Amino acid sequence: MTRCSTLLCLSLVVINSACALAEDPVVTAIQGPGIVGLRTGGEPLLVYNHSPALAKPYVEPLRAPGGHVVTALAPFDHKHHKGVWVGVEHVNGNNFWGAKYQQQDAVDPGPMKERIETVNVEVQPGDNGSQKLVIHNVWQGDEGAPVVNEMTTITAYPNRLLVYDITLTPAKEAVTFEDTKEGFLAIRVAPTMNEKNGGSIVNAAGETGEANCWGKTSEWVDYSGLVDGKPVGVALFDHPDNFRKSRYHVRGYGLFAISPFGEKVYSKGESEAAPITLQPGEKLHVKYGLFAHQGDAVKGQVADAYAKFVEWTK
Repeated sequence: MTRCSTLLCLSLVVINSACALAEDPVVTAIQGPGIVGLRTGGEPLLVYNHSPALAKPYVEPLRAPGGHVVTALAPFDHKHHKGVWVGVEHVNGNNFWGAKYQQQDAVDPGPMKERIETVNVEVQPGDNGSQKLVIHNVWQGDEGAPVVNEMTTITAYPNRLLVYDITLTPAKEAVTFEDTKEGFLAIRVAPTMNEKNGGSIVNAAGETGEANCWGKTSEWVDYSGLVDGKPVGVALFDHPDNFRKSRYHVRGYGLFAISPFGEKVYSKGESEAAPITLQPGEKLHVKYGLFAHQGDAVKGQVADAYAKFVEWTK
């Protein structure tokens, strides 16, 4: 289903189900085959796409206030960049980041090597007017055999803060996540937001641009620019309770990701590689924030949103 047809269907459901929704201060959800749509303040927020014909699930579109889409879907230079997604390269010999099937817009349903398949999505109400998407994904290896179980809860708040609470566990045998820059929670920003097209990248320390923000740790990094001629932005947040500080894979052409993997490659060799091996029964757990806003990092009050992120996820 195309972006336009998906949004049209969701809009019709909303209009026919409850006219008062536009004034509702809480996040609301609409489910359909292979999709979940979320709205806040009477405006669309996001669509989570998990059709069995996808090589991996993703959020697309993600919207800032005013309905401006801050994501890109499968751009020509990196077809595997799809809205907002979770994945990483080099996992037990599998590429769950940019494998050939993830370069395609759609694939045949069924188990497949290097596919991330959604097993189940539950919508649950949360605190502070939020809605939760409780998601079970399976990362598949040779002949579609399960390699990693991913349990992700996306909590969407009325201010457009998304909290990704992600737990990875071995499906059967031990799993090793190697040192790589290709991961982990990622967004491909709208092309007009790209730094190369006049957009801005800034981190919590006030450092600016890809050259000064790439590969570093920070409480947050913000990427802003113009969409539909309006200044909008999106920020990624690292949680202080994560097992290690994550680093940012942020590029002038529009890739924007945060990852706990890649100590050596992100530090350009200043730190030793720190691959992570999980034995059966062990788990890796991280929390990240994603915040779509108006204006740049200052006008969008990104620092305040980060403080809320920490407060709401204690």
